[in-house]
Amino acid sequence: MKNDLTDGQLDPTAYSPVASAFTSATPNELKVFFDAFMLNKPYCLDELIQSVWQTLGYEQWGADFSPESLDALGEWFAARIRDRAQSSSAVETGSEEVVSLAVAVGMYYGEVAVRNNPPLGWHALNCSKRQADYGQSVVSSAGNLPTNPVRVAQAFASGIADGSKAAGRLRQTYDYWMQLIKGIS
Repeated sequence: MKNDLTDGQLDPTAYSPVASAFTSATPNELKVFFDAFMLNKPYCLDELIQSVWQTLGYEQWGADFSPESLDALGEWFAARIRDRAQSSSAVETGSEEVVSLAVAVGMYYGEVAVRNNPPLGWHALNCSKRQADYGQSVVSSAGNLPTNPVRVAQAFASGIADGSKAAGRLRQTYDYWMQLIKGIS
């Protein structure tokens, strides 16, 4: 019986971090997923940056992977989610477009952390199936405080869609994460 990882249902450029396919995947399938995620990351980031730059008011966005760049990215992403909610009869943070954007925004968010904090790097979290992010791409330093940037972006999207979060929350979450990282260094 094939699972979502092997039959192509779990696209590393458009997936939900709550997918059960990760716990049923073999170690080799998880490696293939992580490798595909890392291989596609530069292309997803380029596509995201181009999409932002093509949006009126964001043509000059400084996509320099600085923590400050998360401010405008959060505003842009929030506007896209709100626009999608207004054009749809229901708030759909699970739509293919929003899921794909959440993966790309998560990749950018993770890259901001990695590029501004040399001890951090991307890793596959394959220690225990009881971990919420088992089998997924996380950012951590020596296994300390692994954070799934795609989950962060998806939670941000859900908060924007239901009105419980503001656009600045993406940067606030990053700043809080960095405080925690510095506390364990």
